[in-house]
Amino acid sequence: MTNNRILTPDLARGSALLGIAVANAVTVWTTNINHPMPGHIGIIAHDSLWDKIAIMIGAIFVHVRGLPMFATLLGYGVGMILVREQRNGSRYKRVLTRRYATLALIGVLHMIFLFYGDIMLTYALMALTIVPLAKYKDKTLIIVTCVLYLASTAFFLHSILSPTGEDRANPYGHGYFVDQLGPGTFLVQATPIMYLLDIITVLPMVLVGFIAGRRGMLENPEPYRRLMRWCAGLAVVVSFGLGIPLGLASIGVIGGEPAWFTLNQLVGQLVGLGMIAWVFYIAQWLQRRGWVHTLPVRMLVALGRMSMTGYVLQSVLFIALVVPWGFLGLGSGSGAAAAMSVGAGVWLLTLIFAYTWSRTVSKRGPLETLHRRIGYSKTSRAAILPAAEQNPPTEGSGFLTGATS
Repeated sequence: MTNNRILTPDLARGSALLGIAVANAVTVWTTNINHPMPGHIGIIAHDSLWDKIAIMIGAIFVHVRGLPMFATLLGYGVGMILVREQRNGSRYKRVLTRRYATLALIGVLHMIFLFYGDIMLTYALMALTIVPLAKYKDKTLIIVTCVLYLASTAFFLHSILSPTGEDRANPYGHGYFVDQLGPGTFLVQATPIMYLLDIITVLPMVLVGFIAGRRGMLENPEPYRRLMRWCAGLAVVVSFGLGIPLGLASIGVIGGEPAWFTLNQLVGQLVGLGMIAWVFYIAQWLQRRGWVHTLPVRMLVALGRMSMTGYVLQSVLFIALVVPWGFLGLGSGSGAAAAMSVGAGVWLLTLIFAYTWSRTVSKRGPLETLHRRIGYSKTSRAAILPAAEQNPPTEGSGFLTGATS
């Protein structure tokens, strides 16, 4: 039977992809130059009650909820790879560098040609940053994490106290070259500058995951159950404590929407490990009831195992179905409720694809297979194979990887 330490990361990745699809649909993909978005997290069309409800739901459960979990899972995967390579006597620096350099290349291509808001490049660079830090003890890394988060706090508080103007995504409607190719190319060129910002805003979440992965928190949860309960509670407090005022500000009940949005960007970073803990509890609940092998769970696990393919496929589907210069333009310029529905629909299509692919072709997605071929040498792939055969449901796949890909 599939156990929790294997089921949890796959469920977490699959569900995080839903949050990312919905968030990106509302804030990026459905934006339209003819229907400007007055706030940061959605349009209220014709004073629609459904749009207001959708904005409240998004503020609590979606915006800056999936990405922290993704970043923490990335770090967890790096920690697992480190432990595996050290156990096998391999040179972990070489393995990690090659693996995440390959991910960075895929991220660059995705950012230029499909989605300028790509996160794979950022995550790859954060993983590469961890490589030279991996030799340090957990205590040292915890101190580094705290210092970086304090720097992030100073940055975001400065943004609140000294706003510099518009920080929303440019709406779609000008055509592929203006809407995507131009911004994507520019952001790739700006990566050295953005990297400095990512060091204080993204790396702390990745380091938390790395420490947890190196300790094997999900594989051996007993010593960490109290910590996991605290993190799960913190995730609830942050989600509701910040999500509710952000939602109320976004629908015009209270003021200060830009400040609440920025504060959510800062404090939302803290929910990553807690969200993973909640998925762990759900995995336990599913196992106790014997529901691990039900169709919905198997579909979600299949998507979680090919998270890179699922993430990139979202961009392909959004371009084909949603943007004004795509094939259909579904939901372009729509209110928050319709935009969230579009995002959920796109995620559902990736879920169906992942499950179908896993049943007919391979448990690895096409991009995971490509990443494996490029990112691992023949020797590394041969060393990984026995572990994969002993433990078929992988501990991680795609760009949030664990022991096998």
